Amino acid sequence: MTAPEVPVTGPAGVIHAVPEASLAAVAAPPGALLAAIAEDPDALVYFLLNVGDGDTQLLLLPPNSNDHIRRLVIVDVATPGKLPALIEALHAAGLIQAPGSTGQIALLVATHPHFDHIGGMTDLLERYNGPSGCVDQFWEPGYFFPTPSFHNLMLALETSPWVRRLQPTAGTRLTLDWVRLTVLGPGIGLRNRFDTYGVEINDSSLTIMVDYPANHLFAEPSNGSRKDRRAANEPSRRLLLGADAQFTSWAQTTVDFPDLQQSLNPALAKELRTARGKDYLKADVFKLSHHASKHGINLELMERVSAPVALVSSVAGGGKYGFPHQLAMEAAREARQTTASKGTARESDQQLGIHVTGADLDNGAPAGSIAVVVSRRTGSPLRLFRLGDGPRAPIDLAAAREVRAIKPVRP
Repeated sequence: MTAPEVPVTGPAGVIHAVPEASLAAVAAPPGALLAAIAEDPDALVYFLLNVGDGDTQLLLLPPNSNDHIRRLVIVDVATPGKLPALIEALHAAGLIQAPGSTGQIALLVATHPHFDHIGGMTDLLERYNGPSGCVDQFWEPGYFFPTPSFHNLMLALETSPWVRRLQPTAGTRLTLDWVRLTVLGPGIGLRNRFDTYGVEINDSSLTIMVDYPANHLFAEPSNGSRKDRRAANEPSRRLLLGADAQFTSWAQTTVDFPDLQQSLNPALAKELRTARGKDYLKADVFKLSHHASKHGINLELMERVSAPVALVSSVAGGGKYGFPHQLAMEAAREARQTTASKGTARESDQQLGIHVTGADLDNGAPAGSIAVVVSRRTGSPLRLFRLGDGPRAPIDLAAAREVRAIKPVRP
């Protein structure tokens, strides 16, 4: 974290409030999230938990093709209690096996060693990761940080010899149950500077692109013509998880993952776009980096990612650190609706697809944690839900309400 920044306030003085009437107008009845998962049992489900100043994220993977069991990917655990309560709720709803089952947490990621990202991770390991081997693999960037929370986490891992450990850098890929995770940062140049020239700890963050379904190539039957080519079988939806990366890390990412510009060989460019997408950084959902601090994002990054849904893990202004910052939020808004040059009235954050975990309704109730259901079916829309929980309250899956207004980005 950095020094406190200027909080964001709305025109009526309400900090990122989601008007109750507006939410009710686009909300399905309680229980909609569980119904959506039941209707689309192969969907990937992403949770961004309301934990105040911090990050806790969970991916409920689609059922494994061999045993039809859903496994979990966890990215950061800010506080003890909140995430385990969600895991228990997922089990109670019949979506996962009993908490602590062998291999249940396919991947646990500590994006970087700040307390607001790993403060609850040791508790999670002590709670679930016994000799049965609940956690299969652990990722962290390799940044040594002399704090009690970091040392306690490393000690818990060193006494868990069954956990595979990796310190990935840009380009590392892992495929789990039709979901591909690609590490975009830190680049190897930053990784080599951790213990030498020094790097801002936020720029050591593991930023991860999640593709579902993972594009796979197939060969069309040969008929002796030039049509015997390879192409992507189905398009992917993409979630970009920004951790606390700042400008140094994003700048290196744009070097390691350049925008595809190929005019000399248009046929090759077409097939590369089919296999990889139009841009390495283009996504459908962007979890804004560093809680939307003024050092975490800028307009150029937001325009390149061009995600219809932008999520901010933060209290809704103020708080201990003053996140999210007005400058970052205006960049996110301007990337969706250009008003600076046109002078048009700014739409609401909800209309623009911008959601803050710590937002309140006009009546003072929390909008709560966020869930996004990502279908494997081509053409199916993203479905976004708010769960109505406060930062210290457990999540009630049955209380989730769907927010339907997800619009495409209008540059």
